[in-house]
Amino acid sequence: MKINKNLGMITLASFFFFYAYHSYLILPVQIMELGGGEHDVGLIMSVAGASTIFFTPISGMLGDSYNKKILLLSGSLGLCIANYLFIHFDSLYYSYIFLRFIQGCSFSFFFVSAGTYVSESIHVKHQAQALGFFGVFAIVNHALAPTVSTYIVNYYGYSAFFLSTSLASLLSAFIIFFLDSNKSIASQSKKESIIGFINTLKNKKIFLIFIIMFLVGGAFVTCLNFNAIYARENLIDPITLFFISYTSTALIMRIFFGWIPDKIGRLKTCHPGLIGFGISIGILSYSDTFILTMLSGALFGLSHALVYPSLYSLVLSFSNEENKTKAFSLCSLSFTFGGMIFSSIYGYIAEIFSFRVMFLSCSIIVTICFYFLVKKLKLIYEES
Repeated sequence: MKINKNLGMITLASFFFFYAYHSYLILPVQIMELGGGEHDVGLIMSVAGASTIFFTPISGMLGDSYNKKILLLSGSLGLCIANYLFIHFDSLYYSYIFLRFIQGCSFSFFFVSAGTYVSESIHVKHQAQALGFFGVFAIVNHALAPTVSTYIVNYYGYSAFFLSTSLASLLSAFIIFFLDSNKSIASQSKKESIIGFINTLKNKKIFLIFIIMFLVGGAFVTCLNFNAIYARENLIDPITLFFISYTSTALIMRIFFGWIPDKIGRLKTCHPGLIGFGISIGILSYSDTFILTMLSGALFGLSHALVYPSLYSLVLSFSNEENKTKAFSLCSLSFTFGGMIFSSIYGYIAEIFSFRVMFLSCSIIVTICFYFLVKKLKLIYEES
């Protein structure tokens, strides 16, 4: 796969954007320090996902009709402003909820536009690999961003942390400013856009992927939102060990084995990948040692590295040209909606029972569902 200018620049801009966004994986620690509980963590962290319910479909409609560069700039600048405002506010149930809402809106505009921008910048036979390469710099920040941010907080305080993430997002906007504008398709009317959404949802193959992405998102966000607290409870040092292990493995897979979905088949890659993803969460539920935490993170990263680009690439391949951004946005919406629902519910479970019960129940539910959903998807795909 040849990396062209557009793919290189959007990937670089995404690195700084995702650094600015994923740094807030350590926000649960600040929430607890301000007097919040596990449920408060689940609620506040899930607000960013809640905002995408409104803005991801809008991003899909705008992305299929207008210049994606404008949406990318809106996302970067919106995140820059929200991150900066954290310096001046520390009310959990007012300012934190509002600012997380703005962060989620900004993420919707940026991620949906960036993902489809990448797919349009590369030949279809390398689409999964390109999306995987694009995702590398998002994945690396699941470990890099919270790890660096933890050091910033420890040595300079939270104000320096909020300022650093604001500047990172501003740098992302600066890079996007020099990006070549994409060639948008003819502008669609509101009625045509709504019909496009309905037709996309009517596609049985795409709809099944949406359900799978809902479960992936729910499990993924739950693991990320509660892992730092779980690690601290189990005296794991560093508390970002799971993120580091997950990221390292995912990077190796994406860089050296990103061709697997395109060569072997995206659907064939999904089944074992999703089962492995569910099992990794089961291991995490018993990860009270350094080795088990690292093992669960490695399997989590290996599975996610193969599954994520495969599912998005499948959705794009099942969609017609004028509705690709809508399909991508709905896939992203399913992922984020799952994260919002699971994170809030499992916050209650952790508070009432324990983190072990929370992670173990999540593992059992998603693993069983993945097994039957992918079998159903294969059956429909073969019939068509």
